Amino acid sequence: MRILFCNIAYMKYYRGVISGIDEAENLTNRSKEGSGIEEQYNFSSCNLDDNDVCLGYFSAKSSSSKAAPQVHIDKIEGCDPSDEKVEDVLVVWCAKKEGAENRTVVVGWYKHATVYRYYQEAIFGDGDEEFHQLYNVVAKAEDCVLLPAGERSRYTKWNIPRKKGSNGPAFGFGSTNVWYANEEKAKDFVKNLVKRINEYNEDNLMDEELPEK
Repeated sequence: MRILFCNIAYMKYYRGVISGIDEAENLTNRSKEGSGIEEQYNFSSCNLDDNDVCLGYFSAKSSSSKAAPQVHIDKIEGCDPSDEKVEDVLVVWCAKKEGAENRTVVVGWYKHATVYRYYQEAIFGDGDEEFHQLYNVVAKAEDCVLLPAGERSRYTKWNIPRKKGSNGPAFGFGSTNVWYANEEKAKDFVKNLVKRINEYNEDNLMDEELPEK
């Protein structure tokens, strides 16, 4: 199956940074460089082309200072180097959680997502109210799940490995914010994780109202 793991900043709701309620932890490189915490809206449903969708963002790298950042989607099963996008991908959103040895955990996922090679831009509103949102993943809101904070902490279910030198795991996130999970040694891990995702039928934090300040 087509699967992609994306590393983003850690938040609770991902419906915008809200002081005192939901602030970003462990920012990705692009966010640290001052371009904004683009992933803050990853689980905020919006209307795009008459569809209720979630627009997902993760920081992609460029091969040089002059090249546009891109996702190497040709590393995803069934995708060619000339393709600009790939459809029907299970995108697993991951973030590094503060405390607990700074583990990387699954925070949620998009099923049947479209992943773009280059950033796309959605424009909402107009005039002084115009808002631009970058994204490189999109999925129907009904196919998106955001795990509650307590659920994410279940280590045996949602922990995601990171390569850490010769003594670390043989697969997982490396130095970039994307993991294509195409290593032979990762097959069992991915298979079991996908099973847990497909069997998950508990709370979706997207359905919860934001607390008042």
